[in-house]
Amino acid sequence: MESIAGLFKVLLDLGPNVVLPFFIFLFALALRTPPGKAIRAAIFIAIALIGIKMVIAFMGDNLGPAMKALSKNSGLKLDVMDVGWGAVAAAIWATPMGAIGIPVLLLFNLVLLYFRATKTLMVDIWNYHHLITAGVLTYWATDNVYLGFAGMMLAALITWLLADWSAPFLQRFYGLPGISMPTLSSISELVIAAPINELLDHIPGAKNIRGNFDSVRKYLGLFGEPAVLAVIIGLVIGLMAGYDVKNTLNLAMNLAAVMIILPKVVAILMEGLMPIQEASREFLQKRMGNREIFLGLDSAISIGHPSVLTAALILTPFVLILAAILPGNQMLPFADITVIPFRIAFVVALVNGNVFRTLVIGAVVLMQVLLCGTVTSPVLTKIFLSVGGKMPEGAVGIASFSGGSLFVSYAIMQSLAFVVSGLIISLVVFGLFLLVAKSQQQKALKLMEDEEENTYAAQKNAALHS
Repeated sequence: MESIAGLFKVLLDLGPNVVLPFFIFLFALALRTPPGKAIRAAIFIAIALIGIKMVIAFMGDNLGPAMKALSKNSGLKLDVMDVGWGAVAAAIWATPMGAIGIPVLLLFNLVLLYFRATKTLMVDIWNYHHLITAGVLTYWATDNVYLGFAGMMLAALITWLLADWSAPFLQRFYGLPGISMPTLSSISELVIAAPINELLDHIPGAKNIRGNFDSVRKYLGLFGEPAVLAVIIGLVIGLMAGYDVKNTLNLAMNLAAVMIILPKVVAILMEGLMPIQEASREFLQKRMGNREIFLGLDSAISIGHPSVLTAALILTPFVLILAAILPGNQMLPFADITVIPFRIAFVVALVNGNVFRTLVIGAVVLMQVLLCGTVTSPVLTKIFLSVGGKMPEGAVGIASFSGGSLFVSYAIMQSLAFVVSGLIISLVVFGLFLLVAKSQQQKALKLMEDEEENTYAAQKNAALHS
């Protein structure tokens, strides 16, 4: 096991831009994809993910200083600093469970696939760190290595089951046949989102509010264009941050660039995925009797959707208001402010882009992130310091929009550490999710089917009158 862990440690040191295409290439070959096509697919997928990260980093370089200025202007006094998912991931990989976790989880995934306990094959090795984080948090909270590994395996099982459950409506909304997205930092929010969406279905008035981002953009005309909308939101954020005219205009134009460029980069990803999807379909038809298996990829492939980006930009300044007024919160949003698209991408698909529901559920999701991040900060801070991390000036703890801020990770750590309040909250939330899971999946698919039928009818009517 140590030699296997050492091999994975070497691979991890190469970085996700090398690791992911390597596993994609091996997976493509296993599906009998011709070597030339397998290499091309792996390279194109890697290029797209690098491009997505570059655009997100560019957005962070622009939004980060603006949000810091906005925070300063608002006089927020919060002492748990959001240091970003990258710092947390680096700390987790540096723990003994880090490299060992990958071969253990990969084997666990293959075993579950063999026994048909999941349909998802998670080839996104880099994002195994989210699953390992749940185990490391549990170990530090309980001082029990067995509970630590149990927490890691439980996080993986929940993630893959959620990936199977969400795949039908995510595939349809984002146009990604054969794909699931077992990225815990995105999929964890569905546990919160589904019960809230069910609640909205039973609230008079709220349940009848229609209008998705596409229809709103059509209604607004020029002002509904993604780039123009991004400019408007950028101007608002710049003014709230106290920027001068030059910096405000630059911020607005840079956000508009993100809104247009990111979907183009995702198109490159789709080009890389096509031969693998075709090979996967042929392989399964020949050898597994049409058994359905999903290729588990990074949820980054979903965040280029204009509806996701629009909702994220609207919610970005709002999260600071939440941080200021939310009782019990000590977390100051900062480094991870640009990962909000990852937190709401699956929410957007669940409600089929409904503007009202996306923003309401998105706000609740962000409140959960802040509160869970605050509660788990002491344990995460100990881990961070134990591997040589340095505390930010003026902070008494660290957190991020990842790690313990994810509800699944929080629930596992609190439950296995037998923190009564956390255990009760976890049982209630997961219980509510299980009650509504089937109906919510069906409703999400029905919304998409109805929209497709309406679009087809409108096109047919237009053709008849032309």
